[in-house]
Amino acid sequence: MVTCIEDLPIEIWLLIFSYFEAHDLFRAFTNLNNYFHQLLTSNHLWYNIQFKKKNYSNIYCSSNIILNRIISLQWIAKPQYGYLPQFLHKNISNFIRLQSLKIEIYPRQISLICKILPELHSLKNLSIKSDKIQALLIETVFILPSLYLCELISSSAMSNIECILNGQSNIEILYLTNISIVIQSTTNSFFDYLPNLRKCDICGSVKTFKSLSFWISNEILMFERIPKLKLKCNSNRITFVFFEQFQFIMSIIKCFSLHIYVDIQDEILLERLINDWWIFIEQIEKINISIRISKRINQEKFTIYENMLLSKINQLKKDSQIQWIQRECPIYQFIAEINTEE
Repeated sequence: MVTCIEDLPIEIWLLIFSYFEAHDLFRAFTNLNNYFHQLLTSNHLWYNIQFKKKNYSNIYCSSNIILNRIISLQWIAKPQYGYLPQFLHKNISNFIRLQSLKIEIYPRQISLICKILPELHSLKNLSIKSDKIQALLIETVFILPSLYLCELISSSAMSNIECILNGQSNIEILYLTNISIVIQSTTNSFFDYLPNLRKCDICGSVKTFKSLSFWISNEILMFERIPKLKLKCNSNRITFVFFEQFQFIMSIIKCFSLHIYVDIQDEILLERLINDWWIFIEQIEKINISIRISKRINQEKFTIYENMLLSKINQLKKDSQIQWIQRECPIYQFIAEINTEE
């Protein structure tokens, strides 16, 4: 019978420790006793590190014994407080097990990051956020042989990024926010360089969605290549771009979600939704429409729209629903999302 916690198998303790962030782990178990000291210094224990404003210079990350057992590194402080690119560059030879990296950087740090990434030979998951994603970063990321999941986030709205890609990427899951990519090639498209891609999520604001949707519309064959594709337009004002640019793919979409917070000026959107776009929407297998009406709008008039939509949904005889709510909306939004799988 186990009489004290030290009698638990080492494997159990290693499993428990794997759920701790490294700073919290050391804070809880350092100097407890010799048994836990041996556990913390065991080569079988790998670390998940989160850099914050309060601990980014913590002594626990200064030892090579610690660095070569880090498998996940996450920067969650604001870039101006940190030195993670410099820290990575200085200790690059010690990150032999690093599999996951999440970081927010300034555009001026991109060139340094592009020198670092090819040296992280075990890197599988990468997430980079910056005010402006540059072509150099995309070209570097897509040639990393071990990379499985990639997330690139531009804080500001961007137009198409022109890139030159050499060779094919091994990326299987790709997330892009406010980014569309144009390849400088007369024969290959962007997705020709990602033969293993099986999931792609693309999100754009109203400012970037015109260029983003143009990019997608020129990559029509990708819908046949990628099993899971999600496109999302999120705006604080109404937009027709989503429907106008994506009518041609509606027939292959499995799930469609539309969320509208309706202001008085958005009456035309409901009219077009019912009269112009419904012929495309009804081709989709699963439809979810959520509409919130401002209380200051004439309820009688919008009840007509509600009844018309409900009637159309009932005629479909498929997995579809409408939520129509009247309440005060502090922010008016348009969120349209399509998925090739439910």
